[in-house]
Amino acid sequence: MGPEAPPPRALVRFAPDARVADIMALLDNYQASIIDGAKGGLFRLQFANRAMGRDEFAGLMRKLQDEKIVSLAVDAQ
Repeated sequence: MGPEAPPPRALVRFAPDARVADIMALLDNYQASIIDGAKGGLFRLQFANRAMGRDEFAGLMRKLQDEKIVSLAVDAQ
């Protein structure tokens, strides 16, 4: 049995008008945590505490990109 895959990660830039309460609600909704701070305005997020399949993660990224407070979301695997 090989090493367990890490939980998925993404780089996210929030919209300039995003409120802290909205960001916290988004993190809670996606079971995400900020694991690295705003370098160039990008935050590194980790989702859940388990690995996800490629299709599941692609679906999560599409949903995240559609959030009105998210201006950019890219895979950071």
